[in-house]
Amino acid sequence: MAKYPIPPVWILAGPEVGLKGAFIADLIDKARRLGEGEPEVHRMYAGDSSPSEAIELLQNSSLFSPWVIIEFRNADQISLKPEIDTMVKYCGSPAEQALLLLETENYSVSKAIEKVVPPSCRKTFFELFENELTGWIRRELGKSQLSIDEEALESFLELVPHDTNSLAAACLVLSASFPPGSMLGTSDVEAAILRSKPEDAFTLFDKIGQGDLSLSLEVLNSVLDSRRGDANQIIAALVWSFRRLARIGEAVADGERFEDVCIREQARSKTVQKKLRNALGNYEPEDCRRIISALSETEAAIRGLLGSAFDRQLLQLLIISIITQKGKGLPLAGWSERGLYPQFIN
Repeated sequence: MAKYPIPPVWILAGPEVGLKGAFIADLIDKARRLGEGEPEVHRMYAGDSSPSEAIELLQNSSLFSPWVIIEFRNADQISLKPEIDTMVKYCGSPAEQALLLLETENYSVSKAIEKVVPPSCRKTFFELFENELTGWIRRELGKSQLSIDEEALESFLELVPHDTNSLAAACLVLSASFPPGSMLGTSDVEAAILRSKPEDAFTLFDKIGQGDLSLSLEVLNSVLDSRRGDANQIIAALVWSFRRLARIGEAVADGERFEDVCIREQARSKTVQKKLRNALGNYEPEDCRRIISALSETEAAIRGLLGSAFDRQLLQLLIISIITQKGKGLPLAGWSERGLYPQFIN
């Protein structure tokens, strides 16, 4: 693959979405600089799109962009032999000025695919260990001349998801809430992160978990109006949250104690556990899987046919579908010249 200015195929595995996202952003930026123009970026999901569809986009050069980049997510789900063979064939002879990023939150994809991708292009993004998390948070807060005691640090870790995107956002909240030189205690952390926390995609999930449609739509509008999250970020956070809820629900159904499962899922806070228990009362694991599929379909519509002008309407319809039909309805039905209507196809 030496003839390519950027290695054309990557396997990006592991659950640490923050570091993985930063790595992908760097690849896209390299393509942008090499091509002296904005790359054409597509996000596709195994199960919703086939490898052959992704490869067709990669092999047909864009008329408007110097590079074509495909983020093919859930790549561990490429399991049928014809799909694996198709992907193996492409990886052995990839298109020029095209990037295929095979992404999974698990730790591997098909062995046959891995064999044709060089080791240097196979990266695993592991979640930070507990000692790494504490050091990372202290360093991040130290940039704002803030210190944090051990008990407060434990509360921080209970209240914030353990990917670097969420951790960085929480550190920014603390930095904006306290003057340089402050030593943060537990009450300080809880006040800033929980009680005074601005609405974001994760608090949106909390409201959806309660099954409160009116409040969920209110929070969605607040997040979009304040620009604390765009459509893609909101959908990514909801996918993460519903995946975790599905894992917890499946483990409890298998006989595990709810509290033990929550600890394994880094949900130690009693407040967070209460919210998850409420959400489990409204959404079973099968509901979660359906909802994740609806989230993927909505992201594809926003990215592809409809554009950002309709982000808000599509997200509103998505939330209506989740709360009223547990994701059974497709949120894209009901288009007319007069606008969007919350009608669903079952």
